[in-house]
Amino acid sequence: MLNAMPNSIFEQFLSPAGRAAATSELASRGALALPVLVSLFDGSARNNYGIPYRQVGVPLDCGLVAARSLGVAARPLEPFLRNELRAGHPYAAGALGALGLLSDESVCALAEALRSDPLIACEAAAALSLCSATNHAAVKEVSASSTIANKALAVVSASV
Repeated sequence: MLNAMPNSIFEQFLSPAGRAAATSELASRGALALPVLVSLFDGSARNNYGIPYRQVGVPLDCGLVAARSLGVAARPLEPFLRNELRAGHPYAAGALGALGLLSDESVCALAEALRSDPLIACEAAAALSLCSATNHAAVKEVSASSTIANKALAVVSASV
């Protein structure tokens, strides 16, 4: 069970033994997890040394996994998830895909991610598919000029 203080959650993310349970527990809180995740994503959650947990690495990974697990309840986090996608974080695309309905800006960011390395491109293609956005003009434009994008979209299309 997680302690009430958000920093204890982030400290548990740092422990390999407690990471999965802490992520699952945070996601199980539903909408109550949103302020904790916002503090992680906006950098206001800091460790005892004043370093934002988002800069430590693993807490950001766990936060994105928890956001994905929240599904549509994580819609208020969309701008943060989009920023992490643009920063090249591989878990951000999956978290966006779990939202179900995306802003045009997020669809365009996912379309751009189709040009990334194959892992991020495949995650972006899956997210676009989950959100029924594979026919968006930005996706079509990127797929017309990127071999990686075409392959990622084809892989996802073949699996659904």
